Amino acid sequence: MADSEKVLEGFICPICMTEFKAPNQLTKHFEDFHNDDPEILRSLKDLFGKAKKKILKQDEISEAFTRALPSAKQPSPELNWGPQEIGAMKSHTAYFKEVRNARLERYSTETNKLLIRLDKLLNNLPSDPVDRKVHERAIVPWIDEKDVKLCPTCAKSFHVARRKHHCRLCGAVMCHTCTVFLSLQEARKMTSPVSVQDDSAISPTSERPIAERIVRAGIGLTKLARSPSSGSLNSVLALVNDPAGSEQHFRICTHCASLLDAREKQKAKHFDKPIVCQFYEKMRAYMEEASQHVKMYNKMWESLSEGESTYNLEDAQALRVKIAKLGENIDLISKRISVLGTRCVENPPQEQELRLHHMVRVSAMIFLKEELLSVQPLPSAEGYAELQAERQRRLEARIAYERQLEEEQRDRSKEQRKRETWNAEARSAVKENQTVVILNQSHGWGPSNVTPKMPSSMDPIIEQMSNLRAYIKQARDDCRYDEVATLESNLKELQSLYFTMKQSSNSDG
Repeated sequence: MADSEKVLEGFICPICMTEFKAPNQLTKHFEDFHNDDPEILRSLKDLFGKAKKKILKQDEISEAFTRALPSAKQPSPELNWGPQEIGAMKSHTAYFKEVRNARLERYSTETNKLLIRLDKLLNNLPSDPVDRKVHERAIVPWIDEKDVKLCPTCAKSFHVARRKHHCRLCGAVMCHTCTVFLSLQEARKMTSPVSVQDDSAISPTSERPIAERIVRAGIGLTKLARSPSSGSLNSVLALVNDPAGSEQHFRICTHCASLLDAREKQKAKHFDKPIVCQFYEKMRAYMEEASQHVKMYNKMWESLSEGESTYNLEDAQALRVKIAKLGENIDLISKRISVLGTRCVENPPQEQELRLHHMVRVSAMIFLKEELLSVQPLPSAEGYAELQAERQRRLEARIAYERQLEEEQRDRSKEQRKRETWNAEARSAVKENQTVVILNQSHGWGPSNVTPKMPSSMDPIIEQMSNLRAYIKQARDDCRYDEVATLESNLKELQSLYFTMKQSSNSDG
């Protein structure tokens, strides 16, 4: 019956139906008992090779089968199934954050422990070496030296030349090669809330030679360095010879040093600005300066176009040259930002960074086009002279028209005065204590032309004119042309006043 038949599994000989556990056993069986037909043995070996490749996913597609497949660029219309639904998706962000946060928390916890211990070590630190060692062991318990046979970092055995040393922050036992020295100055900077870039926190004694275990690795960042001594005997001799100088550091292991150094680097990143930020800040400063100069230039151009003499043509031309130089600087900096980092092979800029550089370049071009390239050209010296002559003609015509209106008004006022003379007596009787006095230019009223005569030795007008000339020069250098115009008008008034005074003094003499 079919139920009573034995089920054969594994590698079975197709001739004698013998069961084997491995393919090499079946091959050896064929070579020993069925070697009369070599074709069967060869086909069996080929079958085993193909099966092995299939299992290991190393089966290669034949060239004929590859040529028979349709090209991927030209899909067959029979195989086009249309749009398909998106399959199941799974986000691993939560798992990644969980793993990352656990690791970061572990590192931050260990670093905070080291900082707390370092702060306790610095608090009331004795100057005597024996008392200092007792203080260090009271803050951080040391591991017993008998329990450590090898250095945990380099796995070297301890002997007379390689003595055991304890880390002052974790209490572990290390050899001299696997320890570093942290100066007290750097330890205070790590535990204090003062910024690492604050130069005021560095005392005058912080500039020490390299033998004091501190090597500068950049602005605001310090790197821990090993002691240059070759053995513990040198340390003992240094302690005997110079006990005060040898107490300016803590001996710590390389693991604690790496954690503290990583924290210092992380703090330094908050103060370092990328090069693109520095370029952009400089470009923005040029833009603001150019905008202020453009506003002043437009005001001067409007005044000069009307033929006014408030501003000087040479000052406007010098201001236009400054605006052109600022535009060149803005264009050059924006070009540098657009190609920033593109030649770097190891760390090329990403897509968002390249887009940011491109947008900075576009904004700079828009500013140059709308603000600087739209300034109006100044008239030439001959054109400015013609504008002044035209303005003079307009002023003369306006003065003549105003004089005509003034004469007509004077005639009208005379007629009105005749009408009011008949009622003057009646109104004077009613208002005895009030007298109406009408003073105008027709009655000869005006400012007095008499000026006090001052001695020449104490004349302050000359001193004021010299001061005004100095102020005009200073304001012109600072491109404050509104003040230049005001000061020049004041100078002209002083000069006319001084000339009037001289004429009156000569006539009196």
